[in-house]
Amino acid sequence: MRPGGLRHRPGSGLNGRVLARNALITAAIAAGAAVAVPASGAPTPVPTSGASAGQLTRIVPGITYQVLRRSGPQRLHVVSFTYNALTRMAPAQSSGSLTRRSTLSDGMAARLAQGATAGINGDFFSLTSGTPSGVLAVGPELLASPESTRSSLALGAGGALSVANLSLNARYRKVDPATGAKGPRRLVRAVNRPLASTSTSGVTVYTPAYGGPTPAEPGYEVVVALDGGGAFPVTGVVSGTVIAQRPGGGTPIANGQIVVSGKNLSGVTLFNDFLPGARMEIETSIPGVAPDAWGAIGGGPTLVRNGRAVTSSGESFSTYQRNGRTTRSAVGQKADGTILMVVAEGPQQGVRGYTMSEQARMMASLGVVTGMGLDAGGSSMMAVGPNQVVPNTGSRPIADMLVAYYAGAQLSIPPDNRITPNGDGVNETLTLGAQSPATGTTTVTIARRGGGFSSQLLNRTGDPAYTPITIDPKALGMPEGPYNVTANLTPADGSTPTSQKRIIVVDRTLGGLRVSSSGAKGKRRVTASFALSRPARVTAQVTTASGRVVATMARNKKMARGRSTVTWSPARAGRYYVTVYATSSLGKSGLRDAVRVR
Repeated sequence: MRPGGLRHRPGSGLNGRVLARNALITAAIAAGAAVAVPASGAPTPVPTSGASAGQLTRIVPGITYQVLRRSGPQRLHVVSFTYNALTRMAPAQSSGSLTRRSTLSDGMAARLAQGATAGINGDFFSLTSGTPSGVLAVGPELLASPESTRSSLALGAGGALSVANLSLNARYRKVDPATGAKGPRRLVRAVNRPLASTSTSGVTVYTPAYGGPTPAEPGYEVVVALDGGGAFPVTGVVSGTVIAQRPGGGTPIANGQIVVSGKNLSGVTLFNDFLPGARMEIETSIPGVAPDAWGAIGGGPTLVRNGRAVTSSGESFSTYQRNGRTTRSAVGQKADGTILMVVAEGPQQGVRGYTMSEQARMMASLGVVTGMGLDAGGSSMMAVGPNQVVPNTGSRPIADMLVAYYAGAQLSIPPDNRITPNGDGVNETLTLGAQSPATGTTTVTIARRGGGFSSQLLNRTGDPAYTPITIDPKALGMPEGPYNVTANLTPADGSTPTSQKRIIVVDRTLGGLRVSSSGAKGKRRVTASFALSRPARVTAQVTTASGRVVATMARNKKMARGRSTVTWSPARAGRYYVTVYATSSLGKSGLRDAVRVR
């Protein structure tokens, strides 16, 4: 199977506007807010809370996010996970099927009601079938069997990580329905992963998690109705009754059933031994994955073992996969039990990138004592909530992912914690997501800090849910100023209530940014026009798509209420970004827009 990462040319596909906007999202979440990008051609609100690189943002208790800068230059996106009574981490399918890939953002969005807070891309995957290259187990359910030539990650109960080469230990046999006598055990080579094209024979078990009909193979298949239905286990014994036989391939898989597919001679044996009505028993285990584990996920290679970087893995990766400088993802655990999910940027984000050996040394330098790589290149992504935080020119569909969950009340990190209801169509309202990952009663309230306004935005009782809440200052009659938005969850089972607070600001100071370009070579002029609802000190800068400042149109200049303009005479043609900041009694707000200079 061809792995899913390292498929881009280093430095290719660089789209300045997309990268600039994604850079804003990254900076915003590092500051406790993510930017909602408006439609193309509209100004973009700029987060202005002043967070510096390395500053931690607490997503929920026990889970944080930060951006670290390393020499090179390099940028690392790090989610830190600490186990407590309300946190857990587990692998997940990106979609509801192993044969349909989905983006990390979409996969996270589908799990918000379950308490998903942050996630990272998972294993390499087959480009033809879409299935992950290695193991995928979610809790006690086995979704895909391991790839023994590469490392896998097992998450023990309580969050203990182990990295090892795992193998499937599975056997099937016939059981006499009258006497209970059992026939000889025969090998099951894979679960939900087609056998390699070089395999001359063998047996694969397909479960409903595969997500579609079985792939075409020369041989025969039997459909087994499982006793009591249920999931196919990582460790355990399942039994059932054969209800159909078919030539190999194209067999649908209903809930409560499995399809046992035999290639070539193995298929003939299945066909002869398991007529409709026959009984089958399957024993499975994966040594190294405990029955009570949170799950297991494939990837590789091993990066850190006993605190030491592993710079020569000996695993089945190509020379380019090992030595290519690219964006890379990894997961590891420190000596104190803290789990780190790490994405290191690469040429696609405008920096040098890492080789596998450099990635291993980087993870060890973060204090990781056990660590493993994940898929790389265009597949390397990280999300906080549904928002992707690694600048990227696109969002590649992936096979699986690793997700951190929180079982308490959550409010999403706002797209921009300033609402500017001044009629310019930018940030007029703000939508927050209230996550209720337990059955119970959820309330969301908003109150002006210092008093003067309060309102209840949500009061619902029911099953776990994700509820978008739109805050419209004009409709609610909210005066300007800072506000606390608080979510409270009271579980129906009597467990301890939880709450979370976000701070937002209603600020009409800056609005109506319009940027235009006129003139030809030698007489070029860029004009930025904007409106102030109160006196403010204004700074206006011109940057390139990469963020390099090329001009300052105004620096902390005191300006009166009303419409103002600033200008710049560019020496060169090109695409630029104009950012205007206004600092008033309500703090600092900002707007950014692009302009093409001919």
